[in-house]
Amino acid sequence: MSERELSPALRWPGATFFVLGVVACSSGGSDAGKVDTAGPPAASAVAVTIVNTGTRGMAAKTRWLMSRDKTSFIAVVDPVGVEAEPVPNAFFFGSESKNFQIRVDSAWDVAVSPEWDRIVYSRAFVIRGTESDTAAAPGAWNEAAQRTGIDTATLRTSSFASSGMSYARSVAVPAVIRVGGSESSTTGIPGKLYPIARGWRVRWTSDGRAIGLGNNPARAQDDEFSQSWAALDPTTGTISTSIPGDTKLEQPKWTEGPTLDVSIPVDMTKAPQLFAKVGETNYTIESQRGVITLRASDTATPAVVVGPGIALAATAGGRFILALAPRARVGEGESAVELVVYSVSR
Repeated sequence: MSERELSPALRWPGATFFVLGVVACSSGGSDAGKVDTAGPPAASAVAVTIVNTGTRGMAAKTRWLMSRDKTSFIAVVDPVGVEAEPVPNAFFFGSESKNFQIRVDSAWDVAVSPEWDRIVYSRAFVIRGTESDTAAAPGAWNEAAQRTGIDTATLRTSSFASSGMSYARSVAVPAVIRVGGSESSTTGIPGKLYPIARGWRVRWTSDGRAIGLGNNPARAQDDEFSQSWAALDPTTGTISTSIPGDTKLEQPKWTEGPTLDVSIPVDMTKAPQLFAKVGETNYTIESQRGVITLRASDTATPAVVVGPGIALAATAGGRFILALAPRARVGEGESAVELVVYSVSR
């Protein structure tokens, strides 16, 4: 399937797609088709998106969050560097109800609004020198200024150390993606980028009216928390130094997944049994012998072979399936498996 054949919601920068044949067990045949809003019945195409293609670390934590109606989820790969230094994350968001999916690299943090209609993330900009440098070349700061719309002086004063071993200064800049929308910055960064150098951690307020932007980390550690918060109005772009007193910051309860580490093998024989429903047909999402299969309760409906790996979570209609799958090419120091999302359509 060429990129032109994919729906607009699937043509995001950095997304990787492989189209697999969906095999009907009764016939053994395969048929590829365009991705649309349909669920698994009579499915004819599966696309697989690798969640993280932009950064590598010594290890990577995985986590995900489901919407209340289970029609959407967001999944994060959170790498960590040598001596637990911060490394930018990657995330995938998929919504059945909005016919929308997006994958984004280079994010320090990400949060979904209470109504699941907007995503805020902190875009990571990392300014590096060579091993012998004590400062980065001025051109690196100028390039960051052009991409963010923030002057170089502000970027420098708002940056934080992101390595204890070499020169590396980083900046967090908030961006908002509207679910179902297609907005991006002039430099191709997904969503609406705000020219504000703050947001190491991001949160929505409980009423969805404001975004909390956390202060910089005190140490060059990937798991550092923000100790103070400013409030961004995503509609006007104005910022205040504190969170409104009549609301509070949301604290989402993520599901923690396996840690991907070359020294820690992941058990690929155990997976939760998942369920989906389309119309009146119930489906079981099975992970057996290294293969994920959608199997209908109605034995007359052909099973759908989704792909290799084990399923971890799925949306209510089975369109998006989060999974661990074998890495096609394993580089030095890489885990043999990676987090992927299978998108099933007919």
